[in-house]
Amino acid sequence: MKKLNIASLMIALALLAGTTVIAQINVDPGLGTLDQAIKDNGAGTYVLQAGMWYGLNEIVEINDAIEIIGEETDGLPAIIQIGNNASGEIFPWMFRTFADFTLKNLFLTAQDFEGTPGPGVIEISAPVRMVVDNCVIDPAGVNYTFGGMNLANGSKLYVTNSEIYRNGHLDTPNDGGWLQGQQWDTLYLENNTWVSSGQDLIARGFDLMPNNKFIWINHNTFIWHDVWIKKSYNDQDMFFTNNLMHDISLYAQFYAWGQFFPDYQQGNYMLSLTCIDTLVTEGISETLPSDRKVFWEYNLQYNSPATLELINYAKNEHSTDLYFIPMLWDDDTPDYYTSEPVVSPADSSRENRILNDDTNWPYMKYANNWYDIDPGYTDSRIYDLSDSAGLFLQGFYGDVFFGGAGDGSGHPSYYWDIDDWNGVEPNEFPVTWPRFDGTYTNAELLTASIEGLPLGDLNWFPDEMAQWEADKADIMAHILDLNEDRFGADAVENTMLEARFSVYPNPASSVLNISSELALSHVFIYDVTGRMVEQFQMNGKLQREIGISQLSIGVYFIEAETLSGDSFTSKFLKK
Repeated sequence: MKKLNIASLMIALALLAGTTVIAQINVDPGLGTLDQAIKDNGAGTYVLQAGMWYGLNEIVEINDAIEIIGEETDGLPAIIQIGNNASGEIFPWMFRTFADFTLKNLFLTAQDFEGTPGPGVIEISAPVRMVVDNCVIDPAGVNYTFGGMNLANGSKLYVTNSEIYRNGHLDTPNDGGWLQGQQWDTLYLENNTWVSSGQDLIARGFDLMPNNKFIWINHNTFIWHDVWIKKSYNDQDMFFTNNLMHDISLYAQFYAWGQFFPDYQQGNYMLSLTCIDTLVTEGISETLPSDRKVFWEYNLQYNSPATLELINYAKNEHSTDLYFIPMLWDDDTPDYYTSEPVVSPADSSRENRILNDDTNWPYMKYANNWYDIDPGYTDSRIYDLSDSAGLFLQGFYGDVFFGGAGDGSGHPSYYWDIDDWNGVEPNEFPVTWPRFDGTYTNAELLTASIEGLPLGDLNWFPDEMAQWEADKADIMAHILDLNEDRFGADAVENTMLEARFSVYPNPASSVLNISSELALSHVFIYDVTGRMVEQFQMNGKLQREIGISQLSIGVYFIEAETLSGDSFTSKFLKK
């Protein structure tokens, strides 16, 4: 199996390299103080007081490299709240960014004093580097949290250690989502919790042009999501690992809807959360065997009994069949995910055929995933809301699609609106803290991740989070290697292999020398996002001189593959 071990410095380079910010500006709380400070000072780090309120007089335009950092606290963070124009209309966005932008230790609320949620939070209006860390976003907008469409193509988005609530309107299967449909250079999502997150997490039209280059979705918790985790079909590389999904694909699908998706013509009539198809560039299909990577491993999809009852509702009361979207239509998919008997769901799934074709797609892996294991949440309200959502959906389908009266039950919204539940008026928002409790007790899931830690957002488990932090670079390298075994199983073997391979000089400007004690088959060079930029055939040679003058200045990772199939990796600096 071809291995790619480029992660030793990748996290630090991606998340810490950032734009150099010169000035630090302490901003007093109040209405319009943040807007004005950014206008007056431009590029800089803006520090907000923990627990204090910062209202926006207008959409804040980010035209220079800006960081907005709240003071660290164990309580309510600094609050930034959306505003209204002179006509009383809520702003379509809180921020519009044309330059690199960082938000940290903040509570962002796209809801005005009347309780009206705004359309979105941040419009990315140019290719930028966007970082969101340790933030709470609630509500996250009725359309998309991050917008911009083609204006944002080529952007890099890093969202870590954050909580995102109430995205979309959740009244129908066709509501908003989290990302509007940009083509990302890098999309890095790790240790976040989404609650009530709308139709699409990663939205994109169902075309066959190249979409996202590198997607990393690791250790996230998703609770109550309408339809898609990823709607784009032909991303370059995607790693989806260690995630916990509760009531994903709440709105069941009609079989007739399959015709609107690109792989329907290639034998699919049931949709999967994985969404893979042949990559097409300017009308030319990718050369096979493909070097694209998909790694969908160590994830749970749990659908509550009340949600699954919708399938029986369709089967028993109406003639139209429904099905829930699983991670993959294979023989592990529970039979009760569909109301129409399916003899072999794997045969009808193009994603399944691709992921099991090691000849044409050798670097696409799907294994070690689970369905319908109850996490045993500490907060029983999670189950109460799932029951309410199930009743609501039966009424919705009965009224809208089946032409019946429905059962009339169910809450008009199944948002996790914690303030409303606690009797807080909209003009007091936000008051209730903390916003959510994502801890759970199921012993199997508490050790189910690839490194033997809990699935989902590790911020709910501080001791385990600290353990993960200590090893995270090595864990990422293990996953990027497409290693399906538990982390640590081959660490000694890899260390011994790498000791038998050298690269010099380092740094290098025009020529790089490779020397190995083992016969080599190929050498690959990757940039810090994991994208291959050069490859060379070695044909059993032990040494080679490689020209690198064409590469841009920066850090690269060089991987050597032996004739026996082993691989080892080093890094070098192109100066």
